[in-house]
Amino acid sequence: MIALQLKNTKSIMNALLISEQFDSFLVEEASITTFNTFHIDGHIVKDFYSSEEIDNMEHGLPDFSLWKDIRPICFQLIKGKKTPVTFRVILHADPALTAFIASQPDCEVSADLIRSLVLNIRYDNGRVTCVTGTAFTTFLMDKTTDAIWDKYIRQLFSRIQIDFEEV
Repeated sequence: MIALQLKNTKSIMNALLISEQFDSFLVEEASITTFNTFHIDGHIVKDFYSSEEIDNMEHGLPDFSLWKDIRPICFQLIKGKKTPVTFRVILHADPALTAFIASQPDCEVSADLIRSLVLNIRYDNGRVTCVTGTAFTTFLMDKTTDAIWDKYIRQLFSRIQIDFEEV
């Protein structure tokens, strides 16, 4: 797990809310405080879908919504002349990214043991902090998956030109 303090709030907000950089991530939760506090629970409500719709989904019904589906809602809540009081989003790597992380030569953990690879993004008091995390289906002593996920996030931020420092 690492904590990154982002040096430029505008760059992460543009990457998160305007670009498609994070669209393949899954949303566990989002919370936006402007004139009210808006909470978005990213868990899919299975009862909303018919069994036929679920059967026609390529990979079945996911547990969480995609960021690309939630992003426009968050953008609408945040856009305007005033910045939000706070903004928080909890993103998970999608199954393809999880499989990619598990396939790295140094990773000795199979993808089916990885419950989630998490990126917490929090805007508060004019600053953005990102914290990574991992969760597994069982207790593991091995921390290489954590290190690979942390490295992936550092590289992602560097690739999309988001300056940060570790805190």
